[in-house]
Amino acid sequence: MFRIKICGVRSVVDVENAHIHGADSIGINFFPKSIRYLSPKTDEAQKVSSVAAERCLLRVGVVVNMSRIQVEELLEAIQLDAIQLHGDEPVSSAEDWASLGIPLIRAIKLPSNVLTSEEISSKCAPWIQAGCHPLFDADAGGAHGGIGRKLDWDSIRNWQLDHPNQAFTLAGGLTPDNVADAILTSGARSVEPASGVEKPRGCKDSESIRRFVDACSVLG
Repeated sequence: MFRIKICGVRSVVDVENAHIHGADSIGINFFPKSIRYLSPKTDEAQKVSSVAAERCLLRVGVVVNMSRIQVEELLEAIQLDAIQLHGDEPVSSAEDWASLGIPLIRAIKLPSNVLTSEEISSKCAPWIQAGCHPLFDADAGGAHGGIGRKLDWDSIRNWQLDHPNQAFTLAGGLTPDNVADAILTSGARSVEPASGVEKPRGCKDSESIRRFVDACSVLG
């Protein structure tokens, strides 16, 4: 789906920096309580989507506990290439989401401690079976991500070895300084930073994005 997604972009400048430095996707956060929220009704959101399309960046809309109708309205308001479910959406609704006809990414929220492969599978297998691409993120409670908490990468690796053909994205506390180690340890072939490429929090930093993408040269 993508190799490097810069999540939480809020401006055309963010999009240009993601493109210039070599990312291939952006995440636009439509969760109003997030510091990275971008209202789909603003001109800036339209510009972000348009410029991202011109730069051939995959546009992922990050939503939290939206209804099916709300997501349909979102897709009517702004052009997106995929939807990322990052809330408490039940897997029982997966079939309904799939009928939207757009690729779905599901944030699988995991605790930061050591986990068995079976424990990880219990959380992600139903969504994978429903056709969703899993994104492993640290459980942030009501914040729903973006707090810079890391996962246990060895646990992810053990799960990946049991499912060698299953694509996944690694998120959670990734920074320019640790992403290479995270990739090599976990076996990830797709990564997503948010807070790890910001200075100050909530504001994307061009140099941090450059360093992050450069460190991702170890991606398989």
